[in-house]
Amino acid sequence: MAHVTRVKYFTKDKEKFINPDNLKKYKKYLQSNIIKNQDVKDTTYKRYEGLFRHFLMWLGENYGDLDLYSDEFMENAVDIMENYIMFCQETLLNHKKIINMKISAVSSFYIWSMKRGFVKYHPFDGKLDRMKKANEEHILNSYFLTEEQVQTIRRELSENDKYSIQDQILFEVSFDSANRIGALLKLQLSKLDLEHNMFVDIREKEGYHTQVVFGSVAKELIQEWLEMRKNDYDHLECDSLLITKYKGKYKPMGDSAIRDRMRKYGEIIQISDYRPHCQRKSRLNLVYEETGDLALAAELANHKSTETTRSFYCKPKTKAEVMEKINALKEKNEAESK
Repeated sequence: MAHVTRVKYFTKDKEKFINPDNLKKYKKYLQSNIIKNQDVKDTTYKRYEGLFRHFLMWLGENYGDLDLYSDEFMENAVDIMENYIMFCQETLLNHKKIINMKISAVSSFYIWSMKRGFVKYHPFDGKLDRMKKANEEHILNSYFLTEEQVQTIRRELSENDKYSIQDQILFEVSFDSANRIGALLKLQLSKLDLEHNMFVDIREKEGYHTQVVFGSVAKELIQEWLEMRKNDYDHLECDSLLITKYKGKYKPMGDSAIRDRMRKYGEIIQISDYRPHCQRKSRLNLVYEETGDLALAAELANHKSTETTRSFYCKPKTKAEVMEKINALKEKNEAESK
């Protein structure tokens, strides 16, 4: 699959196009929802807030100071939203799942507004066709590392001085646990159980709480890192496992920093667009390949269904590989029957 070049459209200078009254309306909606579900304040709602801000930038640039509750918007909402969908497709090159999320972000706002009596009706409910077969579309490349590639990364991280101990810790913990980046961002020292090689009560996707486990190599690295921090860094004042220094102060390592480090892991093995989710997929696929136990891989992934693990986290086998496995089982059965 070819590498997809992303279009950076929503830059800081686009903020000037946001109608401040529209932003106030959305902030009120956001506050109302956060009160109901604090668990996803920094994940789901933050993502949807970003998507809605993008919509407001585009709306302001293309329609001026059009108010979200105005008669003009309500009467022309279908055309406006279809133009936005076209923009997302043709200019941003968004895939179908992202476009559906962007439309949902706007739609949810109007559902709330209608319940609160700010508008009499949802202006495009049931009038827009969502993108079909969104789950079947794959624009981003997906990689499944081999055990040999994993060991190559480990050796390079430990032997090359340009990588830090935090690079090693992030690789080991993210690979051992197969957790999503959302959980990795919440690894706190106050939730570290070194005796049992895990972080406890870490909030995962959709507000679920889970354990983030790690192996003996990660444990030794974490112990070494904590000693280093006591003496040379923040004296363990910052509760996060992974930290960065900004304007003279230590703070938790953010999303962008973690993604940048993950990208460097891929560059070690000549994969330029390696992402955190590739790390998760690689680990779960290797667990399945090494054990043949799909339920075990699903349990590590915190999946409710093994079908999710099979469909999205196991490397599809070629017909040749399937035939080779069939022949191997046949030979084994014949040998045992003699």
